[in-house]
Amino acid sequence: MGDRINILLIISDQHRRDAAGCYGHPMVRTPNLDRLASMGTQFNRAYCQSPLCGPSRASIQTGQYPHTCRALDNNEKVPVRVDAPWMGETFRRAGYVTGAIGKMHVMGETPERDLGYDERRLRFYTYDLQDYIDVVGEENKDRYMNNGVDIYNRENKPVDLAEELMFDALVVERSKQFLNEHRDGPFFLCMGLEKPHPAWWAPSEFHDMYKPEDIDLPDDFGQKPVNVPESQHWRMVVKDKVLERFSEPAARNATAAYYANVSYMDHNLGQLLSAVADLGLMDNTLIVYTSDHGEMLFDHTLIQKGYMYEGAVAVPLICVHPEHFPAGAQCDEIVQLLDLFPTFMDAAGMEHPEGLEGESLLPVARGEADTEGRAAFSEFYTWGSPWRMIRTPEFKYVHQDTEIPQLYDMVNDPCETANLATDAGFKAACAELHERVMADWEIPPQEEMIPRHGMYPWRGKPGGRDPER
Repeated sequence: MGDRINILLIISDQHRRDAAGCYGHPMVRTPNLDRLASMGTQFNRAYCQSPLCGPSRASIQTGQYPHTCRALDNNEKVPVRVDAPWMGETFRRAGYVTGAIGKMHVMGETPERDLGYDERRLRFYTYDLQDYIDVVGEENKDRYMNNGVDIYNRENKPVDLAEELMFDALVVERSKQFLNEHRDGPFFLCMGLEKPHPAWWAPSEFHDMYKPEDIDLPDDFGQKPVNVPESQHWRMVVKDKVLERFSEPAARNATAAYYANVSYMDHNLGQLLSAVADLGLMDNTLIVYTSDHGEMLFDHTLIQKGYMYEGAVAVPLICVHPEHFPAGAQCDEIVQLLDLFPTFMDAAGMEHPEGLEGESLLPVARGEADTEGRAAFSEFYTWGSPWRMIRTPEFKYVHQDTEIPQLYDMVNDPCETANLATDAGFKAACAELHERVMADWEIPPQEEMIPRHGMYPWRGKPGGRDPER
C-alpha cells in the first residue's frame, strides 16, 4: 500500500486568483505559492462552482454542482444530499487514511457524520468552534475572529494575538503531525486554511509588508453601477454600505490588510510544504492548492463574495506531482474545482464513483484533452433568486431568475465594465449561452432556497430599482 500516491488538498478561504505573485500581481508577496507553481502546473482560468463558502466546498467534496448535491447556502437547514459521492468516503473505502484538518465548512458534515474522514480537527463555522476554543480559550477566539468589530480592518492594524494561537498556525501544526504519523501512506489529507477570509488581522510582520498609500484602488471605485442587477446596487448601498463605510483611505487600508492576510496564509503554506519535503513525501504526493472562492476587494465598489465577477469566482489552482503535472507549466484552459475529484481518482488509479460531474485535469495538463466548447459554471442561491454563470474563453453570461441578465466580452473587456446583454450586436451570443446555462440546470425548489434577508430584499427598499439601470 505504501507506494500508492498520497493526496494533499490545501484549500484557503476567499483568496482571489490575481492576489499572488505567480499570477502576476505586482505587489502581493507569495513566495511559497510561487515556489509551488514552479514545481507543478498553474491553472490560469480556474473557477469555483459557487462564490460562497458552503456550496463551493460541498461541490469540491462531492464533484457535483451545487444544484445536484443540494448545497445551496451557508445554512444547515438546507438539505445536502447524503447519497452524493463524497470524496473522503471514496478514499477511505479504497484503504486510504483520511484526514480533514482545519476549515471544511461543508453543511453535510456534523459531529455524527464524518464524510469519510478518519481524523477531523479544528473546525471553523461548521460544525462548531469548540476544538479551537479548547486550545486557545474563548477570549483569544474572539480576538482572532473580529478583533473588536471591524472585520475589514479599515485602520490596517496587526492582530492582538500571539501567532502560535492563530487558527491557521494550529491547523498547520496538526497537519504536520498527521503527515508524520501516516507518512508510510497512502493518505488523503484535506487541509483548510482560514485566511485570507475576514477578519483581516494578521501578525504585524505581514502588515508591515504593505503601505496603504501605495495601494491602487480599482478605476471604478465609488462609481454608481449602471445596467446591472438591482440586487447588486442594493448590496453595495444598503446591505454592505460600501460607500458609507469606506472612504478611499479606508479602502486602501482594508486592501493592504487583505494583502497582509494573503501573505500570512502563504507563510503557513510554506511551513506545511517544508514538512512535506522534510518527510520525503514530495515525489509520491499529489499536492493541490486552491481557494473556495475569491473576494471582490472593491472591484465595482463591492466587497465580499456572492457575485459572478472574476474577483469572486476566479480562484488560484496549482497542482504538483512529478508524473502527472509538468513543472513550471502554465495552463490557460477553462477548468473548474469540481474537476479535482475525478483528477484525484485518475492519479490514484481508481475508478470514478457514479455521479461525478467534472472532468479529470490530467489530460488537460498534458495538452491531450479535447477542450473545444470547454466552459465553467458557477451558481448562487442565497437571495432566493437563482443565479447561474457560464464562463467560456470569449464570454461570461449570467442568468438571474428575477433580474436582468449579464454578458461580458472577456477578451476585450476583462474587467467586466460593460454589460452587453441588451446590445443587439450580441443577441446571438446571449441566446447560445443562455441555452447552455439552462440545459442541465435543475433549479432547486423555492422551499430549498432559504433567503437570509427575505425574498428579493432589494425590492421596495432604498437603493432598489433605478431608471438608469
